[in-house]
Amino acid sequence: MDHKEKGIFDIVFDFFRSLKLTIFLLILLAILSIIGTLIKQNAPSGEYIHRYGVALYNVLDFFNLFNMYHSWWFSAILLLLVVNLIACSLHRFPGVWRQISRESGAKELGDSMLKTLPYVERISLSKSAGTEENEIRSLLRRGFKNPRRIEGKSFVTFYSEKGRLSRLGVYITHLSILIILIGGILGSLFGFRGFVNILEGETVDHIALRMKDEEVAKPIGFSIRCDDFRVTFYDLQRPEKLVKEYTSDLTIIENGKEILKKTIEVNHPLHYKGLAFYQSSYGTIPDVTLGIQWKNKKEKTALKGLEGETVPIPHSQALLRILKYAPQVHNFGEGVQVAVLKPNQPPRAIWLLKNVPKLDQQRGDDFVLTLEEIRTKEYTGLQVTKDPGVWVVWVGCSLMIIGLIVSFFFSHQRIWVRIPKGPHGEIVLAGSANKNRVGFEKRFEDLLEEVRSKSSE
Repeated sequence: MDHKEKGIFDIVFDFFRSLKLTIFLLILLAILSIIGTLIKQNAPSGEYIHRYGVALYNVLDFFNLFNMYHSWWFSAILLLLVVNLIACSLHRFPGVWRQISRESGAKELGDSMLKTLPYVERISLSKSAGTEENEIRSLLRRGFKNPRRIEGKSFVTFYSEKGRLSRLGVYITHLSILIILIGGILGSLFGFRGFVNILEGETVDHIALRMKDEEVAKPIGFSIRCDDFRVTFYDLQRPEKLVKEYTSDLTIIENGKEILKKTIEVNHPLHYKGLAFYQSSYGTIPDVTLGIQWKNKKEKTALKGLEGETVPIPHSQALLRILKYAPQVHNFGEGVQVAVLKPNQPPRAIWLLKNVPKLDQQRGDDFVLTLEEIRTKEYTGLQVTKDPGVWVVWVGCSLMIIGLIVSFFFSHQRIWVRIPKGPHGEIVLAGSANKNRVGFEKRFEDLLEEVRSKSSE
């Protein structure tokens, strides 16, 4: 029974540590990234239906390709790649660690060992061995660690090495990839991207998240105020104006106190409590002033509201929603479309024209609406993002740079120098490197020339 369970474990472990699985997952992620680039993410469903048709839209929506980076299956692929990298590292790491920890090279350089080493050179000895030992030790100290002296019957061997831990470079890179993937999963599961439009001088304490065809309000736990908004244009002799930059002066307010002030512009966001506020857009919105004249009253009441806003009508249970403003309505001048909302009655949409103040009298209601004034207010459009995994990803990227540097520019280099005990014989230099052999060959040749120079003096 135990043998059978061990066999199943080996099969599963071999599957997860397979290099073929790694290549398959990387190719799959590359293909999905291309699909995610070609298919616009988080757009309204109407836009998708217009572009792909109803049938194809239903198929793509079933596989969640319109929000694929936050889908369960995309996170599962990343998690599978994490498990694959861990399994590959666990399989190969013990053997590499044994190579790092053992000191098999610190032994006498015999003839049998010379046959296994890739770099071997011999130099005829012309000086006494005692003087040669001190000079060899000094030469090895320049480019390697303090050499170890191994006493033999007929020879003295000096052994030195450097870069033993460079064998861990590939595992540092593996660890960095794992950290980056974990950061991506954290951002996918717990991060979000929203937006908010703030009028100059106004304060908001929530943002909007786009969920398919609706916008969901999300409180942010503090308030943010737009103190000022500015747009500058290029000074060009053209009829159209080209925007040079636009900036917003923002203030963070928490518990009634101003905590932070900052001027933001494109690519220079404000960061606070894990949220990043990016300058993404701007615009103007009509500020409408309406007049309400009741039939049994002489005075006229003023009612103000912004386009898209719903305001209550005084002394009534009715509501008024300001639908849209038009600078020209059928050549009658500027006007605004409103909807009167009364309990247990269908909404009534009407146009109010500034140049035709008595137009609403035809409605035959208890009050008459008139368009008194139109002003425009500027607003700043902010993109608000939260990504708890972004710092994890940055740590992983930094670690990856270290791992790549260690992997490509460092190597485990070992040097043996064998000196005869008698006044005659030859000095034998031998060496090996696990990688970057071109660089090691130069170092080995330089050492060889120095030993040859010392021996011929």
